[in-house]
Amino acid sequence: MLNTNSTSAAQSLNIANVLLSAKWQKVADADYGHVFTPDYFASDWDSIYVNPSDLKLESVSKGMRKLVAPTLLITSEKAQMAYILASEDEPVYIPSEFLRDKDFGYLLAFTISPEVSPEYMFYVCKFNLWNRLLLNRIGTNDYCPSWNSVGIANYDPQHGEIIITPEDIIRSLGEISIHSIAQQKELVKTAKEQEAIVEEARFNVSDLANHYLFFAHQGGIFNKSGLGLLAEVYRIAAGNWAKPEVLNILKEYEFKKDILSQEELTFLSKHLSEVFALVISSNGITFHPSDGFVQPQEVTDFMCKMASFPENVTVYNPFAGADSYAIALPNHVVGEEISSTTWALGQIRLFANFADKRADITLGDSFESIRSSEKFKAIITSPVYLKEEGHEISDIVKMLYDKLDDGGKLACIVSANFLFRKDDKVRAVRETLIKDKAISSIVMLPSNIFTGSSIAQAAIVLTKGVKNDEILFGDASEHTRFAKSVYRATTFDLESFMDAFEADIEDTQEGYEPCEDQTGIAVPYEKLVGSELTPSLYLAPKPKNGIPLSELAEEVPELRGKDISAEYFLTGSSIPAAMHRKPFAPVKVEDGKVSTAKKHVQVPENAVILAIVSGHIRTVYTEGFSGKVAFPAGFIKVMKPINGISAKYLAAVLSTKIVADQIKAQTVGATIPRLNKLDLNRILVPVHGSVEEREQLIAEVLSSEMSDLESELQETLESQKREVRSTRHAMIQTLSALSANWEQLKMFSNDHADGIKLSDKVGRINPISVKDLMGSIEYAISTLQRQVEALRLEKFDWGQEVAINPYKVINDYITSHSTPMIRMINKGTDNVADFPYFDDETGEAKHHHTDAADIFYAPEKLVERIFNNIVANAKAHGFTADSTNNEIWFDWKSENGGIVITIANNGRPLKDGVSGEDVLMRGFSTALNENDSDGKLHSGQGGFEIKSLMEGLGTVEVISQPEAEFPVIYKLTFEKTNFETINLFED
Repeated sequence: MLNTNSTSAAQSLNIANVLLSAKWQKVADADYGHVFTPDYFASDWDSIYVNPSDLKLESVSKGMRKLVAPTLLITSEKAQMAYILASEDEPVYIPSEFLRDKDFGYLLAFTISPEVSPEYMFYVCKFNLWNRLLLNRIGTNDYCPSWNSVGIANYDPQHGEIIITPEDIIRSLGEISIHSIAQQKELVKTAKEQEAIVEEARFNVSDLANHYLFFAHQGGIFNKSGLGLLAEVYRIAAGNWAKPEVLNILKEYEFKKDILSQEELTFLSKHLSEVFALVISSNGITFHPSDGFVQPQEVTDFMCKMASFPENVTVYNPFAGADSYAIALPNHVVGEEISSTTWALGQIRLFANFADKRADITLGDSFESIRSSEKFKAIITSPVYLKEEGHEISDIVKMLYDKLDDGGKLACIVSANFLFRKDDKVRAVRETLIKDKAISSIVMLPSNIFTGSSIAQAAIVLTKGVKNDEILFGDASEHTRFAKSVYRATTFDLESFMDAFEADIEDTQEGYEPCEDQTGIAVPYEKLVGSELTPSLYLAPKPKNGIPLSELAEEVPELRGKDISAEYFLTGSSIPAAMHRKPFAPVKVEDGKVSTAKKHVQVPENAVILAIVSGHIRTVYTEGFSGKVAFPAGFIKVMKPINGISAKYLAAVLSTKIVADQIKAQTVGATIPRLNKLDLNRILVPVHGSVEEREQLIAEVLSSEMSDLESELQETLESQKREVRSTRHAMIQTLSALSANWEQLKMFSNDHADGIKLSDKVGRINPISVKDLMGSIEYAISTLQRQVEALRLEKFDWGQEVAINPYKVINDYITSHSTPMIRMINKGTDNVADFPYFDDETGEAKHHHTDAADIFYAPEKLVERIFNNIVANAKAHGFTADSTNNEIWFDWKSENGGIVITIANNGRPLKDGVSGEDVLMRGFSTALNENDSDGKLHSGQGGFEIKSLMEGLGTVEVISQPEAEFPVIYKLTFEKTNFETINLFED
């Protein structure tokens, strides 16, 4: 009997009180309506409920049942179930109660009591309890008729003739044991968890998504191939709640139906949020000002934390993008997004994160909305700026500040140049905010975390009608970490920054002066330097009792415009990495060339040349040199010592960390540092009053340099030996590649004795044409010729360092080293960019277009040798003769002032106990193919050579991820970079 003292005990209930008579009407005339078919029986927990609109409109026959209320349907044989959400307005039609289907038997229709839930009934059917509780008892005695009794008329003296229905048989079975409501919920929860575990073991979101993307790419769909998959998975996940306008917008992105099974798609639909992240990260982005940037989740979390909005206020989010803020905030969020594709993706993301009910993001123009009279207490945004005339960041900040209600707060991401631009328009906005004491905090964000953009960004928090006594300045530019989940990404280390920021703010509020590597500082409004709001200006420590740099040096004025008389030029790689090693003279312009750099300077006989290379201050001094030097605008600064100061001492002073940090703080730019912003009066330098103190400083610098020089001399002999070993090793690698390609061609020709054509395809893993294969063989032969020429005692000449576009050099390498055994893919962005900048002379916001936004300097042949070693190592250590899907992925990005190229392969992981550091050791080998060339091919030279070749260019790291699809990753960091493309010559 029912235990009324417990909510979790089992109950003994009469089945007639659990499965009630359904409310339905018999169809008298043929009609047309929503007909339930076996296709709509529940297959999982998400498909229990069936809306009438989910069903197809079909012909309705006389005698069918018309459901006009929510009804439970269960079959009499295979225990299939569905809960139909029918109503008077939206009826559903099912077969007659007397019709017995050969597959599922009778279709039983019930209204269910509150004692059971549809989910529990699905559980009962799914785990065969329906048969055990009910169906096995049918026909067991005279009091329980069998299915053969259906439709037979029994005589009832009181009511006359009664025809037995399948529902009558079920409801006459008497009492059964039904779990309590609490137990039902627990059973359903446990069953779902168990199914999820089993399903996760069968499928993997990343594997399925990548499988689809790979084959979609093969079919000729490029950057946006994943959007078709995302739209299809959303359609399945949302079902009747999918927004038609979203699907209509995304229908242009084709979905390839034959790549994934329906079961796999259903699995992905349950992990829509993960699919969204994988698809969006795979699409590749070419940055343009109107596109904005992809905002990392850590930045969204940081902005929400800085804003600290009360939960009871509505938050306005203009330029909503993919709705990061609407998902992260617990508030009701309203806003607009003008791009239809971005809006549609945002709607999918809201649905996937269960935020669609508390967000109202419309497809529209935020600029029109901002101009309306409506005010808000809370605004948060990462706006698109410089999109068109009048829509640059200073305009947007002013408009959003005006849109705040009194007592309101605005959190906004701005470009770094908003903080320091000196033109009247932008300065006026800053001065208004400072006058109102509206600025609460400003934090510089790491520039290398925004995919597709190298423009520096900052977060600013403003209040309206609430005056702030001080501004909290912060610099998070160094707080990044390597993202293990996506090997190419660097993410914002939010936790480490916030810990350091809050501690530093507390220290400065207690009166402590800034120290080295300061992260945060509280600056009273009265101590601001004009309207300058760059955090580094206030975070950089200054020497006690220091004097202005202007008392030691004066700037040598720059000359503008093209000047054919310039005999010398400077670039980033022209400034030696070791400072003050010897008197320095720039490189002469080649004969027949004319300098076209926008800036020139007449260098006096004794001077100091200051530059910023890869984020570091570099200085050199000249002695007895004079001449006109051309250089990229804002790239160098030439200073002339005054008051008897020597150029050697001035260079030494500028190299001290306390001075170098101040210089870097003043020269922060939107994309690269700009030395034309330097103000010598605001740089404080330590005082070395006596000749002895100055000589001591110079001696310390020279001592450091001599130590470096001694180390170089000790390595000279070893370097020569290494070059010979390296060249021999490279020749073996080239011969191996040449032999493999020749063998493939020979096998193919043997199989096609009747003749082959240049267009014929060779290979299974990476089919390439005979023509391309012959081109690869020809390239290998020419490479071998160069290597033979290089096999001599003299140091190999890799050639001059040249500007290298990382995207192009990867593409060129893949083209010239193509092989049927390995598929090589360039995953990097195309490096095309339109950089916004402010023209100091005209006062206009402009764009600079370049096909190589980020470049690094290195000899091209040396880079090719490094790539060769990594590819050869993948063949030796990763791929085996049994491998059928050999892939090597190249990727690149700018990071911390350098260019990072990652090369990953999907072969075997490193052997147990082997680390990435081991791979780079001399003589270390873990080759899988030990029999190649009698074991001589894999001498352990390759990894060490990669490390050696990177010396002077940057660093190499081998990352081991044994469980990942691509378990071995080489991370090459090239440090000699220049993020502005400058043409110094023209014929």
